[in-house]
Amino acid sequence: MKTILLVVACLPALAFGLAVRPCANNAPIPQDVRVIGCSVEPCIIPIGGMVDMDCDFISPRATQTVQATLDIFLGDFRVPYDLPAAQQNACNFFEEGNCPVTQGEFINYHLNTPAAAPFAGITVDLQLQLTDDNGEPLFCFRSSAQIVAA
Repeated sequence: MKTILLVVACLPALAFGLAVRPCANNAPIPQDVRVIGCSVEPCIIPIGGMVDMDCDFISPRATQTVQATLDIFLGDFRVPYDLPAAQQNACNFFEEGNCPVTQGEFINYHLNTPAAAPFAGITVDLQLQLTDDNGEPLFCFRSSAQIVAA
């Protein structure tokens, strides 16, 4: 009986993703964002750890290529950070869906990247955006993360 209660208690964490905020550019947000080890903001991220997330979205338009950017903000100040070059081509990280992308296609995008920050003990906004051939966003969202020492 205790096992059943534990499983039932854990179901909401498995069924619902992280509540995220829209970006200032009013781009669509993903249908669902799931971050390993985090169900509410701010997510706790140790320096040198990994940011591991899945994003589900329906593509608002067709595109041959998809580029990923991850920006870090401390208030309104953008902290210099670029995804590793190999991860900037988001097509390589589609768990479901393919490039070229068709309008209305369901895509599951998986991001697993090292957490880099100049210092610990701060809370930042992470902004993840995927863009099409013309640099127009397919989706964009912000979520907060607390950076801690490893």
